[in-house]
Amino acid sequence: MIAKTKFFSNLFSFLFFLFLIIFIVLPLISFFLTAFSGQPSGIFNIFISKNYSISLTSSFYSKILTNSYYLKSIYDTIILALSVTVLSFILSLPISYGLARTNMPLKSIIRVLLGIGISIPGFIVSYDLIIISTNTKLLPFSIYSYSGLLAVMTLSTIPFMVMYITLAFDNLDYRLIEAAYVNGVSKIKTFFKITLPLLMPGFVSGWVIVFLLTSGTLSVPLLLAPPTFPIITELAYTQLFSFFNWGTATALLSVLLIINLIIISTYTLYQKRLSFSTIGGKGFHSKIITKKWIIALITIYSFLFAILPIAEVVILGLSSFSSRWVMTPVPTSFTLSNYSQAISLYPFSVWATLIISISAAILAVAISFISTYFVKTGLIKGKRLIDLLILVIFSLSSVMIGLTYLTVFSNPITGFLINSVPIALLIGYVFGRLGYSTRALDISVNSISKSLFEAAKIMGKSSFESMRKIIFPLIMPGIIEGFLLVFIRSTIDYGSTIMLAPYSWFTLALGSYQFISTGEIAQGAALGFIILIINIPIMIYLYWRRGKTFHEQAFLY
Repeated sequence: MIAKTKFFSNLFSFLFFLFLIIFIVLPLISFFLTAFSGQPSGIFNIFISKNYSISLTSSFYSKILTNSYYLKSIYDTIILALSVTVLSFILSLPISYGLARTNMPLKSIIRVLLGIGISIPGFIVSYDLIIISTNTKLLPFSIYSYSGLLAVMTLSTIPFMVMYITLAFDNLDYRLIEAAYVNGVSKIKTFFKITLPLLMPGFVSGWVIVFLLTSGTLSVPLLLAPPTFPIITELAYTQLFSFFNWGTATALLSVLLIINLIIISTYTLYQKRLSFSTIGGKGFHSKIITKKWIIALITIYSFLFAILPIAEVVILGLSSFSSRWVMTPVPTSFTLSNYSQAISLYPFSVWATLIISISAAILAVAISFISTYFVKTGLIKGKRLIDLLILVIFSLSSVMIGLTYLTVFSNPITGFLINSVPIALLIGYVFGRLGYSTRALDISVNSISKSLFEAAKIMGKSSFESMRKIIFPLIMPGIIEGFLLVFIRSTIDYGSTIMLAPYSWFTLALGSYQFISTGEIAQGAALGFIILIINIPIMIYLYWRRGKTFHEQAFLY
């Protein structure tokens, strides 16, 4: 019996890792082969073409590392990502403190409103600021500048940063601080020796996710980045689609991938080296600030930022229904024709978005369930290797995912997976967001005690009954969260969609951006508004389901 169990365990482990190798490892090898060859060098070409040959060179990396403009794009990308991280952290700190440490009113509403911001992609925030800049002249800077990039990306990432900082404050046990005061430790020393170390894991998580979101974005730099402030993703996209320079494009993105891997690896090592823990039989408590003037200031400040997502939705909605909006605070006339014009050009965009995003969410959750549940039960071995692959996935931005699978499937045999059917796009969505669903499932699965499995066996329950009556009910919150997170992030994807979507399968996000990039803002706003109509109720449901917040950890592995 033991030998049979071991055989099945080894077989399942082999099949699962073969699956991951085919869809993660081999595409990444293809990505780097392209960077060294200058042509789409999918690894599958070796097997499907007898006369296939490849010549490797480091000239594309040499070009990047010696050309001042390419070096500037690397520098500017890092500067923008760091600037957005610092600014969003500073702006989010009072909000998170108020949510976690005060009894300010409207807490639930503020949380939900900020949650709505997560479902609003950066290119929609860009639309809104372009509209404000064009029609009201209220912005003190040009939207097409570093300041414009900084403003859009900061507004887009504040909801993410608030989640992590709030989580850090929520998990701070004030008994430790009180114990330090009782023992005569000064407030300054207590802050640096106890308070700050306890808060840092949540802070660092927020910094990392915001840095990755900023450095990997494509749609915002394409819209707003001036020639004097090049961004890696925008420059790589231009090199590929304007000059068909595969080598330079992939080399640039591989440099960004290496930067991201260094950051995430450092973060992972930092987490593992945390040496403190809280031991106690009772739940910890947090100190609640009761001073009315502090609560009033924080409430006003928090509510001002919380209504920004609503303002973004309203501006986009007004634009989608406007027939004339020139130099006035609101449109002077309205029409429904923007929707009919947009849908007539991309008639399948709504269904394409729903079909691909739902399918991606289902597949991602299924793969995540296998990689978490069966690893926990011992049926699949190699947790560290799976964790490593998930870490690599989190380092890949959507544009990297798109280019990776573009290099893999760009050949006479599998080219139809990109040109005719959305299979490559579906694969990109699944593996580009596998980290979200895996983390959500991992949290739920690890919360299940092994004693439940043992009790089920003692009671004579079959494996199927145990899974149906015990496992699935317990991990259902993680399944729902993982599904909805993958769905939302897929519906607003632009970076991988622009590279992998067949024309007949243009999504709402891609169609919306295409309109905006050609100056047809009202039609682009119409498709963008449909995205929000789909996603906002989902985000509200997620926050309602969790009461306070859903698994913030699901956003970062």
